[in-house]
Amino acid sequence: MADDKLGERASHQAAGKGRGPFYSATFWALPAVVIMVLAVLGTALYLGGLSNPAGHLKDFPVAMVNQDRGAEVPRAGDGTEKQNYGHRIEDGFASEAGKDERLDLRRLDWDQAQDQLERGELFGVVVIPESFSEDTVSMVKGSLTQESAARPEITLYTDPQAGSLGTRIATEAVQPGLERASSTMGESLVKSAQSAQQEAYDQVLTELESQQDKQSEELARSAAQGGPAVQQFAQQIQQAQSGTPKQVADQLAPKVSSVSTDLLRDPVNVDTKPYQELEEGTALGMGAFYYAIILLVIGLSGSIAVNVLMDGRMGMAPFEMGPVFRDLPRVGLPRWLNFLMKWGLFTVAAAPTSALMLWVGAAVGMPMPHGVAVFFAGWLSLSAVSAVVLALITLGGSAGMVLSMIYLVFMGLPSAGAVVPLQAVPDFFRVIAPIEPLHHIFMMIRSLLYFDAQADAGLQSGLIGISLILIIAVLVALAAGWAYDRKFGRRGPRGPGKHAAHRGESPATDAAHPAVTGGQPAVKSGENPSAVASS
Repeated sequence: MADDKLGERASHQAAGKGRGPFYSATFWALPAVVIMVLAVLGTALYLGGLSNPAGHLKDFPVAMVNQDRGAEVPRAGDGTEKQNYGHRIEDGFASEAGKDERLDLRRLDWDQAQDQLERGELFGVVVIPESFSEDTVSMVKGSLTQESAARPEITLYTDPQAGSLGTRIATEAVQPGLERASSTMGESLVKSAQSAQQEAYDQVLTELESQQDKQSEELARSAAQGGPAVQQFAQQIQQAQSGTPKQVADQLAPKVSSVSTDLLRDPVNVDTKPYQELEEGTALGMGAFYYAIILLVIGLSGSIAVNVLMDGRMGMAPFEMGPVFRDLPRVGLPRWLNFLMKWGLFTVAAAPTSALMLWVGAAVGMPMPHGVAVFFAGWLSLSAVSAVVLALITLGGSAGMVLSMIYLVFMGLPSAGAVVPLQAVPDFFRVIAPIEPLHHIFMMIRSLLYFDAQADAGLQSGLIGISLILIIAVLVALAAGWAYDRKFGRRGPRGPGKHAAHRGESPATDAAHPAVTGGQPAVKSGENPSAVASS
């Protein structure tokens, strides 16, 4: 009974094989599942990392430079006192920035701020000028007098070379804090203006009342020389003029208009300007990122092309070029040697490729201030990306191509720190940035193109990072290739045996190729394959 069931199952399996792969559910389902998985991963990683910079802002580097020298302000009563309204703005903004971890606020002098801007370490610098307090005091005085007044102004310098989106994020992150600090200072200025208005009114009223008292005394002396009727008339005049000083003071005393009050409530004007204007051909500061992306894409697609072409010529896969389709004899090589051949070929070709990229970039108008260094950085980047792709193919076979796309593109773009700064992406992408080739490629190219090839502007860290990735990828590929060969045998076994059986191939298929069977004769019609193999 059991033998009958086994025989029936074997007959069903044989019938299924006879019908071909089209009757298998996995033939149709597996490609669709792979597409959907890629769609989910790509959307989740790319949009999840880049779609909400403001919501993920953390330790975003900006600086505050206070150059205000202060001003003398009238003190209640007599005399004056020194006031520094720049410190009020600085402390108010720092208090707002300290409520969460969104901003990394650095209090610097102007030389320190310039140095960090020129290395791409800051996205924005708030500068309070020397005359800030003087302008503030003059605005309060101007609200009560006809004197000319200047509205206090703060300058926000941005660094477009660090990334155009980073400039926008810096503006949006700094503006609210400055506005709140301005409003806080404005409340104090409104109270000062109201107090000055009351003092001016009291001063005018006191002077008018003093003059009225003098006039009343003179009128009383004059009336004393006349009769009762004259004295009574003088008293009536004094009573009629009793409210006159207040009425006159209301008309003569300076007042703060509603327009001036509104201006005092928000006194600070923030002027946003770039620290350095971008050169033509820099793609609004994104040119370094575009160049890095081209290096990544060429490294990825070129490595896959090398893998497919060389595998086709070695018989590991059908060689197909247009209408030409050939199934060449297999040449079984150790996996580690296979990797070295492919990667070595790509690395040699990467040198003229990098030179051509440099030439084309300069030809279309992209500034290349350190062309030789850009050439070597491009060569290293292409070689590193190729090492990663071919290592993943060595580890995962054909699936390594998909893994390369996920690792290099889907995970690499959000963690590059180019489209969106790393301080504005989820923590996951900040953590993986050091192991992503695109991040290090971008940092190297950006330093060479925009920051005068300064080592601490990203060139040194990028060079070290991409070199480590290259070395690790090569070592992993060699170790995995050696281990696979030792455990499972070489790719494309030379003759019939367990490896051919694992693939579901007929021993006669491999035996038909002397190049594969290691010199054994091919099976002829009517001969027993096992007899030929055993011979």
